[in-house]
Amino acid sequence: MSGYLNVEVPIELLFTDLVTEEGKKDIQNYTDRWYEHHKLSADMPIMRFNSHKSLYRYFMNEQASPSAYLDWYKKIYITRGIEPPLKDEKLIAFRKDQFHMMKADLSSSGDFLHINPPLVKFNRAGGYFNLKDGHHRSTFLYCQGKRRIKVKMSNEDYIYWMNIEKLSEVDKSFHRHQRSLIYTPILHPSYFHLKSERDQTYPTRLDVIMDFLGSRSLRGTKVIDIGCNIGYYARHFAREGAHVTGLEPMDEHYDLALRLNRLEKVNFNLLPDRFESSSRLQRYEIGLLLTVFYHLMGDRVIRNAFLRKINQCVTDMLFWESGGEPETEKSLLLQNTHFTRYVKLAATSGTGKVRELGVFLKT
Repeated sequence: MSGYLNVEVPIELLFTDLVTEEGKKDIQNYTDRWYEHHKLSADMPIMRFNSHKSLYRYFMNEQASPSAYLDWYKKIYITRGIEPPLKDEKLIAFRKDQFHMMKADLSSSGDFLHINPPLVKFNRAGGYFNLKDGHHRSTFLYCQGKRRIKVKMSNEDYIYWMNIEKLSEVDKSFHRHQRSLIYTPILHPSYFHLKSERDQTYPTRLDVIMDFLGSRSLRGTKVIDIGCNIGYYARHFAREGAHVTGLEPMDEHYDLALRLNRLEKVNFNLLPDRFESSSRLQRYEIGLLLTVFYHLMGDRVIRNAFLRKINQCVTDMLFWESGGEPETEKSLLLQNTHFTRYVKLAATSGTGKVRELGVFLKT
């Protein structure tokens, strides 16, 4: 089947392009220096495309300088021995005009963004889409808070992404557990109609975490998601090339996470274990502990075992979101682990509680 169609894709599934070995021959004045620069922001989620985010956040008065974008622009030329066509002032003026044009088009439901969707190709090894063009448009829409972006893809990629043969397994899990609510989004068109309890509105918790991580590569990083629910965060880190372990002892969440992994064509090491008693864990550079720890606060024995395991397993950083008593949770984590520093990332709220999102660091 040939041809293309325009489809809405969740922002979490949009990654920057990566020039392959074969594609190098199409790059004018190709050099290895250029390729090293290219790889710094290649095959990366738009959510972490910091050079372009800095440009639009500057135009939106959310950032003092677009220096990261200017540096990116210069290096795509000078690494190939080419003088950049535009000086800083002219480049910013050009991009600012485009920004205002796109913003006007967006606010008036105009035609430009609608009839010029970015072209994407499904990355079958990673379970996401690589942008083949439209990096500026996509980043602009992301910075404007859009959670889904209309893109152009081949019919073959659409059929592969839809993965109809696995859809019935997910439906069966919903019916088996009489499930009507989801806590985090499901990144598949068949479930776009379901509003999740969390992570619907920009900036989401994932946006904030990605901002903190900056341009750090996650490929090969060991990550543990403690109480991973239906696997939304674990799958995101897995798409970025991390080696992810997700623990979810509740059967209804574990069952759905397992089937969503198959539907979304992303896999991670999903275990039905309780964290504090699991014997199958290793050491992980990054831990995720989102709205989990507060459930253990009332049982001192389990709480202390949990804290000991956190200290043993998480070596670098722990992303954490509180229940309704953030100060108590923070004190316990700092006093009973080797984490030496805490950085508050955002005030959050969800399921009727005022919460806090932050990161504990051991360095």
